[in-house]
Amino acid sequence: MPLKGVHWGRDAEVPLGDGLALIRTDERLLAAADGLFLGKVQIGDVGKSECFLVLRTSGPDETDAFTAVEQLQDALMALQIIKPIETFGLIFFGTQMSTGNIRWHGTNDRGWGMRAGQWAQMRAFDEPLLERAKTLLNPVRQTLKGPDIAKRNAVHLLQLALEHPHPLIACMLAVTGMEAIFDSADRRDFERKICALLGESTLAFPDWNSPQWAPPKYTVKDLAVHLYTLRSKIAHGADLLSAKLDKNSPVDFSTMKEYIEGLDAVQYATLLGESAIYLLCQVLQKTVATL
Repeated sequence: MPLKGVHWGRDAEVPLGDGLALIRTDERLLAAADGLFLGKVQIGDVGKSECFLVLRTSGPDETDAFTAVEQLQDALMALQIIKPIETFGLIFFGTQMSTGNIRWHGTNDRGWGMRAGQWAQMRAFDEPLLERAKTLLNPVRQTLKGPDIAKRNAVHLLQLALEHPHPLIACMLAVTGMEAIFDSADRRDFERKICALLGESTLAFPDWNSPQWAPPKYTVKDLAVHLYTLRSKIAHGADLLSAKLDKNSPVDFSTMKEYIEGLDAVQYATLLGESAIYLLCQVLQKTVATL
């Protein structure tokens, strides 16, 4: 599985346990794009990858391949919960020879790429983040195979939010993921629950990029009610402009808001869409890690 934006030290490979590893992209891995009937865009995506997330197994048959895809996806979500990264929706199958070379014989390209937001893209997924992700690998796997449907759904909704190209639909999916955890009665209940879990003064945009760039100033309490309102408007097919007329919590989603210092302001709805993904990640860090 080729990934973009993951960096570490000099080692060619970082073991993650249970046959999983991150391997720096080399000629053996780039050769996966040859002879597998990929389109030009997909071939270009493989060329842009900086590493592959790899699962080594034995005895590949159809059942094993299906299981391998699940295991790779589970491991990927452990990374995404720590900090979203870009993926291309490609998974390759091959046989590693005794010489170290790989004979590629298939691809699962039915998935969608995942898109990290602008704030997340400004920092590579580096060694400190990798160490944090390693601690989530087993809890995420247990969650996705366990009986807690709410937490399972929250992880799947994060995946769907990262895969969706439209920021407002991604926002709806991410807030729904938080709602899978909170099951709020209304927007004020949602605000109370997310503030209780994360802390009302916690930054919605994690402080990944200091000291080069200070994080956007918006806190959990600043955005909670507006996120719930935006999700509800989209889910019920309402005109987003009608939110300005709300009697209790009016909000103008079309207004321009300060975002990253030194960069242009962005529409408030777009800012909320990106923040929702980061907040769902923080909610999952708190809830999945407690398993």
